[in-house]
Amino acid sequence: MNPEPVIFLNFDDALAIHKFSDNARVLDINSMAIVDAFPDLWLDVLDSAARRNLQTLHKEFQPRYVISSSWASHLNLEAMQKMLKRCGLKFVALNLCAHWCTPRDETSSRLGEIEAWLKLEAWVDDHAYVIIEDHESGAALSGSWLEDRTVFCNARVGFSEAKLVAAPQILKGL
Repeated sequence: MNPEPVIFLNFDDALAIHKFSDNARVLDINSMAIVDAFPDLWLDVLDSAARRNLQTLHKEFQPRYVISSSWASHLNLEAMQKMLKRCGLKFVALNLCAHWCTPRDETSSRLGEIEAWLKLEAWVDDHAYVIIEDHESGAALSGSWLEDRTVFCNARVGFSEAKLVAAPQILKGL
């Protein structure tokens, strides 16, 4: 039996598509002492349609998640889980892989980060996974050996219904 599929998940321009919903805003909101007193601050950080589409994918495949986003550079595991729950992605928070984010440094590309995670986990070729990414952050994935595993989201559109059609095909190996 194959292990659970994995979704490598970026936020900016994939789930956080609003002009002001980026890692700087999340960090600002997260650092406020009043963050728990005003849950409405979190309602528009992640796009509601993109969240619904991700939840639809989750219901079908019951995957584990790896955060492949710059947000992981600023939030530790506990802060990331709290943010995900506050933003309506409790199912992601509860299903993060043991190595919950891709290894990254100041000069790494998304391609290098995902390759490093796959090497760390000693993954085999037939393991099902999909990368949900935007064109800018994931530029190095375009034309790479991981391009066929990547759903590239458009800026200010995000993980749309059209992208939701592509992701299951990748996970099924079609």
